[in-house]
Amino acid sequence: MKKIFLWIFLFSIMIHGKAQEAHVDPGAVIILDRMSEIIGDLNSCSFTVHTSNEKFDPEKGFVKSFHKHEVYMAGPDKMHVLNEGSNGKTGYWYHGDLLLYYAVNTNQYGFIETPDNIIETIDFVYQEYDLEFPAADFFYPGFTDDLLETHERVTYEGLVNINGVEAHHIVAYGKETNVQIWVSNDTFALPIRYLIHDLATDKPLQFEGVFSNWALNPILPDAMFDFVVPESASRVSILSKSSTYSNISDQ
Repeated sequence: MKKIFLWIFLFSIMIHGKAQEAHVDPGAVIILDRMSEIIGDLNSCSFTVHTSNEKFDPEKGFVKSFHKHEVYMAGPDKMHVLNEGSNGKTGYWYHGDLLLYYAVNTNQYGFIETPDNIIETIDFVYQEYDLEFPAADFFYPGFTDDLLETHERVTYEGLVNINGVEAHHIVAYGKETNVQIWVSNDTFALPIRYLIHDLATDKPLQFEGVFSNWALNPILPDAMFDFVVPESASRVSILSKSSTYSNISDQ
């Protein structure tokens, strides 16, 4: 199979006159659609993503927190995420209609009743509990359309090398965010890295994620999505974000 870069180049030649005036580079759209198509066709996957989240402290200035996430998914209704960061180690187990949370450091657990598929569950727990899953946007079927709706200009910056992997570099410019995405230049067109500049505040913040250890359609046993609560663990109530507090640590 020829590399994606070749047919992007040929496609760009055919529409050379219009491409220079367009706000959205058609080559970038092709790559993003290809990435979404590959991810959307998966029955299961696993990957690791290292993230950094930036906050502004009036006394300390810009402060970054770093996390490691190991993610396992099996469609349509199973997901397991292990998180490790400044707040310790936590895990999420989702299977069918229940998401269970466990904090290793405090030996506490809780659960949330959820919808019966991964995407709706991710939406639900974010809206109701302010809980975000790492790199979740890449798994939405309408990823490209959503990006184009919120960003006025999307450009293709060419090929770059990231840790020995050749990748397409795409930049989307919007009023509230600027987003950079690096997608592998190979058959699978998987995301390698993303960088988000949040422009919505007077102190622009950066959020970054670096992917590794992608496994496509692995055989994941059902048992790994079910959590066995330790006998010594104590149960906590996980309250929605409309409540006065939440027991979930920021990962």
